[in-house]
Amino acid sequence: MIGDQIAVPRRFALVGYSDGDDSPMVIAWGIELPDGSAISLSLDSQAVALCSKATHCERIHGAELVWIDGELGNFEKERPS
Repeated sequence: MIGDQIAVPRRFALVGYSDGDDSPMVIAWGIELPDGSAISLSLDSQAVALCSKATHCERIHGAELVWIDGELGNFEKERPS
C-alpha cells in the first residue's frame, strides 16, 4: 500500500498477428501484481508464465504487450473511508 491507496493488479493482453493478417489477435492474458511481477496465461492454456516484469511475459509468448488498464488507471485505488 502507498499512503491511503490500495495497490491492485493491472491487467494486460498479449497480442500476435497471423500470417498475412494485419489484425491483432489476443493470444494470452495477464496481470501485473503490485510488486511489479506478472503472471500470464495463453488462451490455449499451454503456456503459463510467472515473470519479474510484464515485458518478460511478452517475450515468452512472442507477442506484443497491450495494457487493458491505463498506466495508473485501476492500478491504485483510493482506500474506502
